[in-house]
Amino acid sequence: MITLGKTEEVHISIYHIGYDSEGESSLFILHTAAGNILYSLVIDCYEKNSKETDRILSEWHLEGRVNLIVWTHPHDDHSIGMDRIIEKYSNKSTKICTANVLTGGQKYSKECQKIVSYLHLLNKGKESIYRKKINSLCHFPEILDRIEFNGKNVIKKVEILCIAPFSYLGGMQGLNKKPNINQMGIACIVKVLLNSECVNFMFAGDMDHATIEALNNEAEEENIPRIYNYIKIPHHGSADAKNMIEFLSTSGEKKSEYATTSVFKDKKLPVMNVLQRYKKVAEEVACTSDVENEKYGTGIIHLDYNLNDLSVKKEYEGTATIIEDAEG
Repeated sequence: MITLGKTEEVHISIYHIGYDSEGESSLFILHTAAGNILYSLVIDCYEKNSKETDRILSEWHLEGRVNLIVWTHPHDDHSIGMDRIIEKYSNKSTKICTANVLTGGQKYSKECQKIVSYLHLLNKGKESIYRKKINSLCHFPEILDRIEFNGKNVIKKVEILCIAPFSYLGGMQGLNKKPNINQMGIACIVKVLLNSECVNFMFAGDMDHATIEALNNEAEEENIPRIYNYIKIPHHGSADAKNMIEFLSTSGEKKSEYATTSVFKDKKLPVMNVLQRYKKVAEEVACTSDVENEKYGTGIIHLDYNLNDLSVKKEYEGTATIIEDAEG
């Protein structure tokens, strides 16, 4: 339980970090206007040639203080440097959630296998009070974390809900010669309950068509929102995950606010006509690189939400850019 003064201004800073050819990371930082950190979440990492995730976390003085770290799935573009982020920014109270990578003996890339080995050894030989809190079996609809606030401030509760993977999709993995790593990947939503409403943020990882279809079938029963203040577009804006647009469009005339994507250049992602379709369900869509003008590089999309008046400040750094309406 966190106590805040009635008049303290509370903000959420969201960062979506992307690179020139592949790789992404997302950060969710709940803080007061004075810079007091109330909660922090790191989702994925790609610290290959540039270390923007590390830089931003360090600027917020989060060494050994991050509350929740999520490694969505063992593909290099979501993984490189994750072991270093865990080592530097976690403590014994930090919750570390991963895809199901610690069982079954599946071999991944050299970089991902390095992280798996690191996680295996993280608690080896340590007394229980010093062990890290690692959950490698996250699945829908598990609550990954919950924080409650008392006092008369605008914010009442933050809840992080796992919206993927689905156990019955994961159960199919053993029948395949090559596992579908995207179907074992974690996606989550952050629900922030205020005095009079709830603001919602979706971090969709690399959800594929089957996973999104499963979410659509379960959404009503589990009270999954269909309108969001922010959406991290699944699978770098690929056509395979475009049914997320249908999931969001069932909300009626009202749109979500912001949706962002990173690039996977070798796979020609994002698909621009898919991003144009996202513009029908989100007020603004942005990408960490200027794909239309072939300007690829390190891009950071920073959204700062003031929870007291629900205003938003937007910053687009490096190659990050807003997707404009298609001509004609």
